[in-house]
Amino acid sequence: MANVFFRRRPTRIDPGPLGDALRRVLAEAGIAGVEVVVAERGRQAELRWEDGPSSTRVAALVAEVVNWDVRGPDSGSSDGDPVVILDRSFSPTALAVGVVRYAAAHPRPYDSTDERAVARLSALLDQDDPAVSGYPIADQVARLLLERGTPDRPAASGDTTPADRLALALADLGYDRLWHEAWRALP
Repeated sequence: MANVFFRRRPTRIDPGPLGDALRRVLAEAGIAGVEVVVAERGRQAELRWEDGPSSTRVAALVAEVVNWDVRGPDSGSSDGDPVVILDRSFSPTALAVGVVRYAAAHPRPYDSTDERAVARLSALLDQDDPAVSGYPIADQVARLLLERGTPDRPAASGDTTPADRLALALADLGYDRLWHEAWRALP
């Protein structure tokens, strides 16, 4: 006996009502600060925001509105299929917290050329309000890292990301040293 799989068809919707529907579902979930941009032909919508709600949470909400693919900004072409693109950026504080948490959990420093490292850092950042980890020492180490700045030495390549620069600064300053300072500063 063969298995039968029925795939739901993408919802057809005009650009104006699509933008309204996406804004409404986000507002009903209590999510503010997400900019909704709908392409003129109505086959693509882009949501942009910094920090705020997790991408997973936003994707779950908007995917049900139109039953379209939901992708990141660098996921390639949609080949004309309707798509919602999630373009979430991170503040320096959120990136610093993520890099510090990454360093606490992995023996090697973060490196954006390592796909596993990118996936692991992305998982750490895929939470609501990534600028506050819920771990007081990690948050304090991130504050110290940002206060001391990024390294002045040139990067190995011109392709370094802000997270790479923070990881280099953390290595230069010494994670253990900053952790000890953070521990002493806590009440």
